[in-house]
Amino acid sequence: MDFLLSIQSLSFALLLVGIGLAFAGVRLSGWVLGWMLLTGALLLQGFRSILSYFMENGGVDASTYAVVNDWMGLGFSLLIVGAMHMMRDVFARHRLAEERLRVIGAAAQDAIIMMDNGGKIAFWNEAAQRIFGYAEQEARGKKLHELIVPAPYRSDFESRLDVAGGMVEGNVVGKTLELAGLRKDGTEIITEHSISGVSIGRKWHTICIVRDITERKHFEERIQHLANYDNLTGLPNRMLFFDRLSQSINLAQRNRHELALIYLDLDRFKSVNDTRGHDAGDAVLKAAADRIQAQVRESDTVARVGGDEFAVILPKIAGPQDAALVAGKIVDALCARFPASDAVHGEIDIGASAGIAIFPGNGEDMEALFKAADSAMYKAKQSGEGFRFFRE
Repeated sequence: MDFLLSIQSLSFALLLVGIGLAFAGVRLSGWVLGWMLLTGALLLQGFRSILSYFMENGGVDASTYAVVNDWMGLGFSLLIVGAMHMMRDVFARHRLAEERLRVIGAAAQDAIIMMDNGGKIAFWNEAAQRIFGYAEQEARGKKLHELIVPAPYRSDFESRLDVAGGMVEGNVVGKTLELAGLRKDGTEIITEHSISGVSIGRKWHTICIVRDITERKHFEERIQHLANYDNLTGLPNRMLFFDRLSQSINLAQRNRHELALIYLDLDRFKSVNDTRGHDAGDAVLKAAADRIQAQVRESDTVARVGGDEFAVILPKIAGPQDAALVAGKIVDALCARFPASDAVHGEIDIGASAGIAIFPGNGEDMEALFKAADSAMYKAKQSGEGFRFFRE
């Protein structure tokens, strides 16, 4: 009897708590309402047991017991049915929400990944499986950074995506990030993460929408390369050359040292195109570019600025003699014969002429320096000297 009264007291206390929450205006979930109805049913069943005890000990007459017990039995049945209906409704809504999430996830072209407040994967759609190669069963319960992030970047990713702390959002929620990704087969890809957060059951969950942008990034890099580099020789083009020259002049002004600009033009190149064809001409241009690069330092810039015209920036020289030494080596390298383009024709003999302009003596800005080097180159070509410094 004491045990029964204890159960009755606990059920009554739980029921009072639920009623108090309801009157306090607290929004109760279907789960809580279902448990309140179930607690009420247990409480009513306890009263029936107490009533039976009193009837057996002569405290209640049989007719009163029969009426009260019937009504209590009806109330117990109604509460049980209500609790079952409420919980069934909760389960149905939960299944509907989960099914909707799965339908949305299946239709999405991007990976949709949801992590719980412990940072473990709770949802993984078909696109995520296609992008990263892991089935949903393999991904669930795993830490995202351990699964799809290359080892060198994992600690940084984990610290930035800190979702383990209740309502803590982390410093990347609400942002779009480009991150290195890792497929199941070990292939590294480039991914774009759109990260947001949502509270589910008062627990913070993070949703990542992930897109594989590897092809797009490679295309952008290709476009960027084509915009700045010559497609035939791979050298910086005219636009990138002037950007490098501007930077070199600014650096020379700041550090108060000299720089040299060497402007080169291939001799007799037109006859190669005319007699042997453009394929032979292209081969000579590529070979010439290689020979010029072989004569300069890594810090120097070699660019193709025209059809058969090249330019070299020596960003720091001790004096004009340094520029003369490099220009002489380049002209000598270009004067050496180029291999035959076919079995019919012999080796190709062209040569080159170079003009040298020194900053700041021959010009204090980019345009003046370029014109000076160009003028010196034409004078060298006319005189057949190989290379010449600019003279007023």
